[in-house]
Amino acid sequence: GVDVFVVQPTCPPVNENLMELLVMIDAFRRASASRINAVIPYYGYGRQDRKSRARDPITAKLVSNLIVEAGAQRIVAVDLHANQIQGFFDIPVDHLPGVPTIAEYFRTKGMTDNAVVLSPDVGGVTRARDLAA
Repeated sequence: GVDVFVVQPTCPPVNENLMELLVMIDAFRRASASRINAVIPYYGYGRQDRKSRARDPITAKLVSNLIVEAGAQRIVAVDLHANQIQGFFDIPVDHLPGVPTIAEYFRTKGMTDNAVVLSPDVGGVTRARDLAA
């Protein structure tokens, strides 16, 4: 078998894109790929990483279980909503920061003079500050 890199974001429509990722991973596993790496530029359900109320699901953990059960052996993720999501996986996770690349792009295009950077929630404030710096 060969090493396979499946690149699939799980952005909206989240369920459809997640199923495509799972089906592709399963197909490569059944085709005897020696190593299946899932590259996930956007991790759908990543904001559901903890319970905010009693009996709330931790859907980010469920998604990690599905990806592992489908046959992925390594995850490459970009800007996970919370670092703890890496611990939801029972396989290696490479968590890549996207902010430096985005900041460099804005600088090279001269788009930083009047830029305003906002965060949708408290958890994203650090990333917003890093981008604005």
